[in-house]
Amino acid sequence: MTKYIVRIHKFLLNRSYILIITILIFTAITLVLTLLPVQHALPSDVLSHDKLGHMFLFGGWTFLIGYYRYISKPESTNLIIILLLGIFFGGCIEGLQGIMPFHRDPSIYDLGADALGGLVATLALYKIIDILPE
Repeated sequence: MTKYIVRIHKFLLNRSYILIITILIFTAITLVLTLLPVQHALPSDVLSHDKLGHMFLFGGWTFLIGYYRYISKPESTNLIIILLLGIFFGGCIEGLQGIMPFHRDPSIYDLGADALGGLVATLALYKIIDILPE
């Protein structure tokens, strides 16, 4: 497993534009799924796993942001800041849900799932950064 992580890392080192494009796409998907009215667009069994979806969306976003930061400036990557950025993004989404005209309700439980996803992503980044060559 470590060998594959190192190979992917070496591939992305000179192709950070791939991460930038992925972050932009991931952000757009996150905004659509969390801000637009999707109650009628998604099956009810998908909506029943809402908190898991929040964990994956915001965890994935936090991971991508953190990994891009590490590739760009490894010496100044602060994982606590990355975690707080992911939680802040989740908080902004929940705040926007409260003011958008689409009848989406902000939820502290969604924010908790966002934060948990960010925490898992930050821990994964910590482990991955630890095994990468300098």
